[in-house]
Amino acid sequence: MLIAAIVLVILADLYFVITTLVDLRPLNNVTQATPRERCIEVLVNAPVMLLPAILLTIAGVLTLPWLAYVGSSLELLIFLGGVALWWLPYLLGVTVPWATAGTGTTWAELHARTYAHTVIVLPRIGTRPRPNLEHMILHTLVLGAAVVGFIAAGRL
Repeated sequence: MLIAAIVLVILADLYFVITTLVDLRPLNNVTQATPRERCIEVLVNAPVMLLPAILLTIAGVLTLPWLAYVGSSLELLIFLGGVALWWLPYLLGVTVPWATAGTGTTWAELHARTYAHTVIVLPRIGTRPRPNLEHMILHTLVLGAAVVGFIAAGRL
């Protein structure tokens, strides 16, 4: 189970990096994000997203369930960050302050330019930005990694 959790974390991180850097239109639309925006996103988020895999690996090698819980908790926090970034604007019309940190644009502008023309399966709620399929897949992978990580931690 621990190996499955580690693989899911790494898979989520690889998926994030690929969908941030590689044009897979219509799943994503990276050509509309500036190179600086893509670079910032990967340099800030990819190492953080990989940290739970490192913690889970160390926990498994040293048989430290508490460290596996820490890694799984971090994965859950990453999921909650995705929920705050994508689902709060959609469901409640509230944008988190760090949504576009360092880009010099608003979340609505960034979404309209980079995500609005990708695959979106959710119905409109007024003019609110909607989570796209690319990020719904990512959020599912991250949540799955967290859940499997917690199960694995309980079995160490």
